[in-house]
Amino acid sequence: MFNNFKKIATTVVMAFSLIAANVAYSSDKVIIGQLNWGYSKIMTNIMKIVAEDNYGLQVDMVPGNHAVFFKAMDQGKGEVDVHPEVWLPNNQGLVDQYVNENQTVVLTDAVFPAFDGFCTTQEAVDTYGLKSVYDLTRPEIVGLTDRDGDGKGEIWMGAPGWSSTKIHQIRARDYGFADLYDLTVSEENVILAQIDADAKAGRVIVWACYLPHHIFGMHPLVVLEEPAHDPEKWQVADLNEDPNWLENSHVSTSFPPISSHIAYSKRLETDAPEMAKLLNGIDFSQELINQWSFASSVEQVDPVVYAREWVDANKELVQSWLSN
Repeated sequence: MFNNFKKIATTVVMAFSLIAANVAYSSDKVIIGQLNWGYSKIMTNIMKIVAEDNYGLQVDMVPGNHAVFFKAMDQGKGEVDVHPEVWLPNNQGLVDQYVNENQTVVLTDAVFPAFDGFCTTQEAVDTYGLKSVYDLTRPEIVGLTDRDGDGKGEIWMGAPGWSSTKIHQIRARDYGFADLYDLTVSEENVILAQIDADAKAGRVIVWACYLPHHIFGMHPLVVLEEPAHDPEKWQVADLNEDPNWLENSHVSTSFPPISSHIAYSKRLETDAPEMAKLLNGIDFSQELINQWSFASSVEQVDPVVYAREWVDANKELVQSWLSN
């Protein structure tokens, strides 16, 4: 009797193990990586709704960052299947490793154009002649951005975990103004509140900026002039694996043309080919991303509710993604 009970127990355990395995590796389940900025949350919820409505897939989202998402996609175990927003060349090291070398991750064509640089207000340009990154070495500009009286100005470099944050730190050093400023790193909502307050008060502020972004629709802002991109002056170490990335890099030029792509685990091509087809069919625009950025950051919409309403109101555009 004991042996029979043991056999039954073993069978039950095996059955639960198989169920668990099927849940973890189900071809009907897709996991999208969720980035921490507003419009990206709308973007991923739209992907989720379109996939579930049209293909009957179960789509969930998990938070994380670029390196975490790529490592999970590389493993192909369904822990993360989709990275919704890969900016190039910012994340070129990850693409080289997982897309080009390992060939475990697939990169779509560009889904929208982007831009990285340094910005200030139009008033700072008009009043103080702050037009170029080289103007950041002027003592007057340093003093105008010195908020704590320590003799150094302040420039926001980006948020933790962004590849562009490190690239901007390299550029600040190689443009010759890094030692004159506190190069701050913080979540984006902190600097956005400061930009809004300073722009309204007429104070000078400089920060590492990017487009598309809703802040450009709220205040007259200006991108500081830089030398045209020169590949010979764009030498970036592996920002994720090289502990000495700052010392081993040299960047004294503007960013090359930037584009945003979707990356996905190669497992989707066999386990969820409809999802892979959808991801390759998606084509956003900078205007659309600006709308989502404004909705999330200024209007502070619920990304889940907004995404549902957006999909219902844009059926023709969604159908074009499905048909590509």
